[in-house]
Amino acid sequence: MNVDHDNQLSGAVIGAAIAVHRQLGPGVDEAAYEAALSKRLTAEKIPHECQVPLPLVYKDTTLDAGFRLDVLVDARLPLELKAVEATLPIHDAQLLTYMRLGSFPLGLLINFEVAVLKQGIRRKVQTTATARREDSEQLPDGFDALSREILDAAIEIHRHLGPGLLRSAYEECLCHELLRRRIPFIRQYQVPLLCDGQPLGQSAEVSLLVADSVPVQCLSVGELSDLHEARLLARIRQGNWPYGLLLNFNSPTLTRGIRRLTR
Repeated sequence: MNVDHDNQLSGAVIGAAIAVHRQLGPGVDEAAYEAALSKRLTAEKIPHECQVPLPLVYKDTTLDAGFRLDVLVDARLPLELKAVEATLPIHDAQLLTYMRLGSFPLGLLINFEVAVLKQGIRRKVQTTATARREDSEQLPDGFDALSREILDAAIEIHRHLGPGLLRSAYEECLCHELLRRRIPFIRQYQVPLLCDGQPLGQSAEVSLLVADSVPVQCLSVGELSDLHEARLLARIRQGNWPYGLLLNFNSPTLTRGIRRLTR
């Protein structure tokens, strides 16, 4: 990391974003801010690209998770642009994911939906602590063979990527691990909904159904809640499966983020 260069670059970008915000103010679409910021950066001769595809590389395999950088400045500074009333932890996780996958040392989260733009700027630095891994965790006893296969795969992913990334990154890697282990699965499985035994003509989605028998919900949240469990339990009952797995990849160790729920 070239600290002086990165500080100068981020300062120039923040200055350009402030100039854009002064002209447009809050209350317009994110795409308009991106277009205006791009014009401003071009006028100031700051090299950049917009909507840059970012592959997810896992164990030397490139996976298409659909990630795109809003703006990449000088091939090293990713910008995540927002126009929301309040930024959320998922927005921080989004930028951190892009920084880690692209090996970018510094990133900026810029939310234009604020009265004064300085209130909407977050500067993120990637450190070894941010990407901390846990290499020694093992599953406790009591899991059946299929559950152990799924959870062993999930632990391997957590060991490789660490906590703090987007849920979609972990799910993409889990599908890759299941394929490698020849474990069948269906993504975005639709569960028909019934009320009083009558079909509603509507369905609810299970993000991952493994071996036609185990619904798996990948999460990346600060803490698993009763609501997370209630959602999966409802799908388990509606799909008539014996149990399902909740996996919170944002836990310091994955074993702390595992829940096996039975109906």
